[in-house]
Amino acid sequence: MFWGYIDDSGDNKTGLRTLSCLVGHYSRLFDFEVAWKRVLERKNRQLAAEGRPTISRFHATYWSTQRGEFEGWSDDEKFEFFDNLLAIFYRYPVVGCGESVYKKDVAEVFPESLEQDRVDHLAQVLLFTLIVSYIDKRLMSFFRQYAADRIAFVHDSMQFNGVLMDTFEGLKHDSGIACRDRLDMIEYKPWQEEILLQAADLIAYENYKVVERKQVGADMRITMRKILDTEFRGRNARATKESLQEWRDQAEKSTTLNTIFAQARMTI
Repeated sequence: MFWGYIDDSGDNKTGLRTLSCLVGHYSRLFDFEVAWKRVLERKNRQLAAEGRPTISRFHATYWSTQRGEFEGWSDDEKFEFFDNLLAIFYRYPVVGCGESVYKKDVAEVFPESLEQDRVDHLAQVLLFTLIVSYIDKRLMSFFRQYAADRIAFVHDSMQFNGVLMDTFEGLKHDSGIACRDRLDMIEYKPWQEEILLQAADLIAYENYKVVERKQVGADMRITMRKILDTEFRGRNARATKESLQEWRDQAEKSTTLNTIFAQARMTI
């Protein structure tokens, strides 16, 4: 049984949205979670001994910008903590994928989403569909040893819970998804209940930064380079305006546009 942990990242100023999924087999993820907890507990013991505020979780944005619970941390301390978490990726390899899109591209190709104030909703539908398609082609239907395995998903987005659930149900009947009969379930859980959503948050943030920096010609962050030096495998991709237009054209030909719009809480 595989589990996929979904998290998103983005920036309202640029309109870039990224949805990522961290995937692993249950047996491996169990050990991954235990190790992650130990890193946090060890750090909190140190902070408490020094009379400093402890942290409730790893929060990628706050860790990166040294705000919130990470305020006052030095750069050395910040990266030492990251390296301790990164070591888990060496011991228990997992797979991940990040899909990104600019909201302006969604609005231009699907003007109905802008008119109905559902650009974010439609972006979630499109990005989640791309993620499931990638996992299907490169994992679930690619390796023979996983031919009988099922997969379930966990996400922490209360706002888009219904959107993701409806999209998931649609994918279970999508002939383009070879493993559709092995899509088990998707459920919402807050980060307080699912430790592995913290690891998904790390991957989502770093995937978002890859696309953001690439657009302005900046080099990849050292943190992402470190991640790629582990056994971590997957992909980072951006849906371009051209690919979105192709998607719409195909949806109109196959009469699935109504379904996509319904999943995004839209009407024709």
